[in-house]
Amino acid sequence: MTVPVPVRPPTTAPAPPAASQRPSVKEKLSFFAGNFGNILLSTTISSFLLLYLTDVLGIAAAAVGTLLLVVRIIDSLVDPFVGYAVDHLPATGRGRFRTYLLIGGVLGGLSFAALFLAPALLPGPLVVAWIVYLLWGIAFPMMDIPLNSLLPVMTSDQKQRGSLAAIKGFTYLFGGMLVIAVTLPVVGMFSSERTGWMLFCAAVAVLAVVCTTTAALGVRERVRPTRTDKYGPRDLLRIFSGGRAAGVLLTAKVSTSAASAATLATMPFYFLYNVGDKGLVTVAALVMMVPMAGGSVLAPALAARIGGKPVYAGALTVAAAGNATLFFMPYDTVPALMCCLAVAGFGIGAAVTLNYVLLAELTDYVEWRHGHRAEGALASLASFAAKAGGGLGGAATAYCLGLFGYVPGADQTQRAMDGIRYAQAGVPLALILIGGGVFLAYPITRRVSVTITEELTARRATASAQGTSDDE
Repeated sequence: MTVPVPVRPPTTAPAPPAASQRPSVKEKLSFFAGNFGNILLSTTISSFLLLYLTDVLGIAAAAVGTLLLVVRIIDSLVDPFVGYAVDHLPATGRGRFRTYLLIGGVLGGLSFAALFLAPALLPGPLVVAWIVYLLWGIAFPMMDIPLNSLLPVMTSDQKQRGSLAAIKGFTYLFGGMLVIAVTLPVVGMFSSERTGWMLFCAAVAVLAVVCTTTAALGVRERVRPTRTDKYGPRDLLRIFSGGRAAGVLLTAKVSTSAASAATLATMPFYFLYNVGDKGLVTVAALVMMVPMAGGSVLAPALAARIGGKPVYAGALTVAAAGNATLFFMPYDTVPALMCCLAVAGFGIGAAVTLNYVLLAELTDYVEWRHGHRAEGALASLASFAAKAGGGLGGAATAYCLGLFGYVPGADQTQRAMDGIRYAQAGVPLALILIGGGVFLAYPITRRVSVTITEELTARRATASAQGTSDDE
């Protein structure tokens, strides 16, 4: 492999002493809070928006599927522009990203509340849903991209990055499963299901804004650019097209995000209609939560030893095995169903956490090859993948239900139940296999990562020595 020769000075300030690269417990708790607020909003939408629009508001499943797919594709195109803007907005006293996280959190909370309230309160719920869902898709990146940009700038220490990635991955999994576990019971406490949904989602929006504000005020940005000039559109194009790393990671993350979205979106239907016990949705969420947490903690530690690529591929293999087994399980074998979900959960938990490790690794890779740090642009890659994957997974679920004759709120035919089974296990399995196959081409192995770290460290040391010489 030919090592690229830098044509520009390094873009990152010289690494401070190791102690100053270690985020405090308070910062880690604040980071946890920000990610918790983020996942409250996104999981409620990915897991229950389809159910809400079909069973509560009475919109046809196929119409909702088109809404989920088309709007998510359109608004996902916003992500690169938001990422570019975040990288080019002026730094404030709080750094490059924290102020914009604060603003984005408020916009995200307001648009989330509107998504569940406006279609229920205004005439023409389908048209209103199209409008507010598009607004949500524009507002959420303003919250999500600054948040995802924080991890690479909170520390340059690889172990500390792994710790932050574990916190982020665990928070997303814990928060996601918590939302799945409590949403239906809380909504069911109200005499009117529609009122229950509106009040619950309004409360979630407020809590998310509080959590995001806590993160924006509580973390520190340590890794700062030394150059005052910014990369241009041509540089950005070169970053995304000058090598396969970004494209492979994007494709793999879209596929795995779609698989996760399909799993979460179908779970209420699966236990309500196929298994016949709505209360098991909460149990299933709890059953998946523990192995997910285990995977999210184990994966970064294992990746630090043998590299992120083999661990990520192994995680997808485990998730695929769990879904494949679930597909063939009879509905009355509840303990076996739960075991399958636990296995799949372990694999998903590991993969979700490693996504953030790989994204931070990709940030260093881009600096190594192209001479620019582009946290916002690369965070938009993750946001785009999650959004496009969520839309694809939700749409695949809705189309699968519609294709097999699902009727909202009615006793389902055997054909409709087969469609729910395909959506719960078959669709995620296919998507995981696609993502895993593409990821095999990911070029950043452990050996490459070590080379990158060593060379960037040397460049920063050289820049520091040159700066000292110039001062003298």
